[in-house]
Amino acid sequence: MKKVARDEEADRILELAGQSWDAMHGILERQFAVLHNRAQVLIGLCGIVITTTGFSGRLIAGTSRAAQGLIIAGVAIVLLAATLIVWGVQHIRWLTQQPGGDRREWLLVSLAYRDRKTTIYRVAIAFLLAGLSFYVIAIAMMLLDPTAAPSSGGR
Repeated sequence: MKKVARDEEADRILELAGQSWDAMHGILERQFAVLHNRAQVLIGLCGIVITTTGFSGRLIAGTSRAAQGLIIAGVAIVLLAATLIVWGVQHIRWLTQQPGGDRREWLLVSLAYRDRKTTIYRVAIAFLLAGLSFYVIAIAMMLLDPTAAPSSGGR
């Protein structure tokens, strides 16, 4: 699917909204709401990983040194994803604070702001998936060797 250039998207929004500031602002406001709601879901997933680690991380890490490393790396990467989401996506600068001399310039600046947040959101998803992958591999190691004695390392 061909990506629409920012200038073309701005033209579409201006055509759709006409001279109505409210309509143009409303379109962007809804897009930011979708982005922030999706970011909140990712924060929830990060919270689940961190909470699960608190309950069963020690048991999983007790399987082997490799499992310990995977759990630690997984949680660290998930925390990085959460940091990106909170600072890069959930961080607020109001649409009415965006600079711009006219409607089109304001719209282009606001679309660039939305696109930066969207890029950070996508990077955070990649980190979350990487962290979850490490975590799941550590769980699989534990499940494949359920009789492994908890390691004495780390005490």
